[in-house]
Amino acid sequence: MKSLRTLLFYFLILVYVSGSIGMVVHPSFFLPFTPLSLLLTCTVFLLFQPVQQSHYLLAFAGVALLGFLSEWIGVNTGLVFGDYWYGEALGPKIQGVPVLISLNWALLITAGLLTVASFLTHPVFTPLLASLLITGIDFLMEQCVSQLDYWYFNEGVAGLHNYLGWFLVSFLGALVFYKPLNKGDFRVAVSILLLQVLFFGTIFISNRLPL
Repeated sequence: MKSLRTLLFYFLILVYVSGSIGMVVHPSFFLPFTPLSLLLTCTVFLLFQPVQQSHYLLAFAGVALLGFLSEWIGVNTGLVFGDYWYGEALGPKIQGVPVLISLNWALLITAGLLTVASFLTHPVFTPLLASLLITGIDFLMEQCVSQLDYWYFNEGVAGLHNYLGWFLVSFLGALVFYKPLNKGDFRVAVSILLLQVLFFGTIFISNRLPL
C-alpha cells in the first residue's frame, strides 16, 4: 500500500508538470482532463491522511459541504464572491455549481491547515494564516480561470469582494474543523499546494511573455 501511495504521488507530480506545459501549448487537449486531475489530486492527498478516523472524514466532508453551499449562495445571489458563473471545464453542476468544486475547497483548506501547522499550532492563528495562504493561491488562480473555462465574473475580473469571500469561507472552515483536520502528512499538503502554484503560475507567466 505504501509503495502504491508513493507511485500515485509521483504520478500526480507528472500530471501537474505535463498539465502546466500542456495548458500553454495545447489547452484544448488538456482542458477536458480537469475533473479527473482534481479527483486524482484529492485521492492522492487523502491516501496520506488519517482517513481511517471517522471524525477526520466527517470533518473533510463538512468542509466540502461548506464550500459547496458557499458557492451555491455565491452563484445564485452574488453575495459571497461577487457576481460570477461557472464554465464547463469543472464538470457536472447542481444549480450552476460544479459538484467537484466542493472537493477543491476541502482540499485547499485542509492542505492549508496542515502546511501552516507544520510550523505553528494554534486554534486561531493557524486557521488565520491558512486562510491567508489559500486566499493568496486564489489570487493566482483568478488570473487564469476564465482562460481555462473554470468560472467568469460579470465585471470581467475578480474584485475585492471575491478575495474577502475566499478568506472568510476559508477561515470559517479552517476554524471550525481545525481540531480534526490538524493532523496528517504535511509534506504531501505542501507539495500539492506547490503543484497548484506551479500550474497556475506557469499559465500566468506564459500569458505575459511576449510572443
